[in-house]
Amino acid sequence: MFRKTIICLSLGVSCFTQLFAQSTRDFKKELEGLKSIQDTVVLHQKLSALATGSEEDLTLLAQYGLEKGWSSSQWDEFAAKRMPKEQFAFNKAQEKFFAEKDLNKKLAILSSIKKQFPNQKYGYNYALLAGDYARTGNFSQAMAYLQKTTDQDRLMAWSQLALVNDPKISKQVTLRVNQTLLQKNLPAEERVTLLNMKRYLLEQKQDYKNAAVIAKKILDLNQNPTQNEIDHYHILLSKSGNYQAAFPALEKMINKEIEDEEIKTEYKKAYQFMYPKRDVKAHLDSIQNGRVQQYEAKYKNYNGENLIKEKAPEFELLDANGKTVSMKDFKDKIMVIDFWATWCMPCKAALPGMQLLVDKYQNDPEVKFLFIHTKEITGESFNKVRDQSLSYFKAHDFTLPLYVDLKDKDTKTNKVAEQFKVTGIPHKVLVDRDGFIRLNSVGFNGSTPDLVAEMSAVIEKLKKSN
Repeated sequence: MFRKTIICLSLGVSCFTQLFAQSTRDFKKELEGLKSIQDTVVLHQKLSALATGSEEDLTLLAQYGLEKGWSSSQWDEFAAKRMPKEQFAFNKAQEKFFAEKDLNKKLAILSSIKKQFPNQKYGYNYALLAGDYARTGNFSQAMAYLQKTTDQDRLMAWSQLALVNDPKISKQVTLRVNQTLLQKNLPAEERVTLLNMKRYLLEQKQDYKNAAVIAKKILDLNQNPTQNEIDHYHILLSKSGNYQAAFPALEKMINKEIEDEEIKTEYKKAYQFMYPKRDVKAHLDSIQNGRVQQYEAKYKNYNGENLIKEKAPEFELLDANGKTVSMKDFKDKIMVIDFWATWCMPCKAALPGMQLLVDKYQNDPEVKFLFIHTKEITGESFNKVRDQSLSYFKAHDFTLPLYVDLKDKDTKTNKVAEQFKVTGIPHKVLVDRDGFIRLNSVGFNGSTPDLVAEMSAVIEKLKKSN
């Protein structure tokens, strides 16, 4: 679990919301309790106990570290408590392999690690190399490395092949998937993985009808399908035009209060099919207005109990015009900062709510919004990041003030995100008029009305503060 946690954090994404929601423990309360401990000795004892505890303890520890912006040495300290010395040393050696982009250098690093740790297993490395070779167009070598894997590593290798964005490779992958599915003694987990790949590849070709057929086979094979798998099957039914079969499930999804543009789009189409004489927009507005009232009531008596007070860093970054701006440009203003990226699904899911906030305070000279695109993973250049961000805004009718936090060529870090101790995104920061961070909010719980009501309550509280 700790290894998965570290990988999750290294990708710069928030991965803990769902785990928190599935547990009977009150993680939010426990997290606030940890953050309130002033005695460093007591705090370290608590954190050390979590490091050697259950997977849920590790989840809590990881979220605490995420919010505190732990350095790699701090993560190492607690990882060392969890792992045998040789395993910890092996994992540290693996970090260089995972970080390397050049395939030949990656192979050399792996060869060195295997000499140093001959008794370790390397299936995960082989799985990643299968994907690397596929991305270079070398399908035979990709399959050769896949054949070196077993069990969960084999599933990872197949998944790596599915994600290669090359029509020629995708065609070869599809053929090999179909051939493998004909094997009678194929392990059940591998069969489900391959069916999921087949479904995914069909979706890429927009063949939603056949993708839905495959999704149904997956559900029938899985004794305990996840709700996401069930929901996705019904989305595919809708996309293939079977609105009547999809509508009951889509209605349940829309009532879960989760921001998902795909679900909204399919629900609108299915609702219009089921009730052609009704106004779907008015129907959705009615649902949304009820939720707005619910959450406004929730934060009506907000008194700032979750506020912190830490000096905000002096920063510099680029606005959408390429002009350098700094902390000084926002002197005496309440700053609402949203660290996000176009590749981050939770980030994008939260933007409709943030747009509502921008609209609400657009005529308020005290409040300034900064939507800082950071942690770009598809290539770094100001024009590329700026253009793809503005293109996304335009496609969704967002009028959000964009800023860009480019990766430093020397340190390979996003400086502003580092200064604000941002590890996972979305990450929202509220800074008061005196330059103090008063709120750090990581992730998105899926509720636009809740986000708007909570952020509004904090902004209003800061406006009233001297």
